[in-house]
Amino acid sequence: MTVRRLLALLGTFVCALALTVPAAAQDGTPTSTTVAVPSQDIVPRPNSGSAPQEAGDRGGVLQIGLLGLLLVAIGGAVLWVVHQSRRARPEL
Repeated sequence: MTVRRLLALLGTFVCALALTVPAAAQDGTPTSTTVAVPSQDIVPRPNSGSAPQEAGDRGGVLQIGLLGLLLVAIGGAVLWVVHQSRRARPEL
């Protein structure tokens, strides 16, 4: 019982220590690779952006392909679960 308490205390200490140390990306120094952040709007207004220039840009081929891959994976999982549930049912 005391070993569990010590491990929990150590884990809490490590988490608290990790939260107090600032991340390297948050040091506030600008870099040459910074991207202009839009004004206070998190979601850009419709038709305010530009067309994708590369495959990884927002709305590019890679994002659409990833969406398709996710849909196929979720659909396959649903079909597998339905198939397994039908196999497990007793015949009437």
